[in-house]
Amino acid sequence: MTMNKLVAATAVALSALTFSHSASAVVLTSSSGANIVTNYSEAGVVSFDLDLVDFSTTTLNFVLEEADLAGPLSFNAIIRNLVGLSMYQFNFGLQGIGYATAGSVSSFSGAAASYSGNYAVIKFANGETADTLFGNPTMLDGRSDWLLDTSGMRAGDTFSIVAEVPEPREWLLLATGLFLLGATRRLQQRR
Repeated sequence: MTMNKLVAATAVALSALTFSHSASAVVLTSSSGANIVTNYSEAGVVSFDLDLVDFSTTTLNFVLEEADLAGPLSFNAIIRNLVGLSMYQFNFGLQGIGYATAGSVSSFSGAAASYSGNYAVIKFANGETADTLFGNPTMLDGRSDWLLDTSGMRAGDTFSIVAEVPEPREWLLLATGLFLLGATRRLQQRR
């Protein structure tokens, strides 16, 4: 009889542990693209490393769990530029969720970040060839995670994070457009 109680208690404890673990954190269900994603997400925090094998777009799909809805969801990532090419801009687009507040961005070349609703843009001062910290994945003083707005969302809702490096030709078009705009203004001022 004592052995039966021990087996039953162990089974209940294991099922409770399994149930509480599986329902306690945002879940990365899939990712697409050639880049390597290492997921570190836990309850209330979306966290991952993104190792850039190339500059292709990577989409990460997540499912919210109950524990993620207690407040804003923290978001941080390390972007590792393994390609070694200069990266002048990096974007994190959101689908199904939006940014609540901006956090820190740190890079070796210096970076400035801005966001609007569901789109964050990181611009690098001199072209980044190394790691970039989005938020505070290393938990250093003076840095903060970005926050995602979970208001109105429920457990089981899905969202995606789209990580992209804009194509070099987009930069060329932007530079050409800015040059033409400047030239047009100079001509108008001379008249």
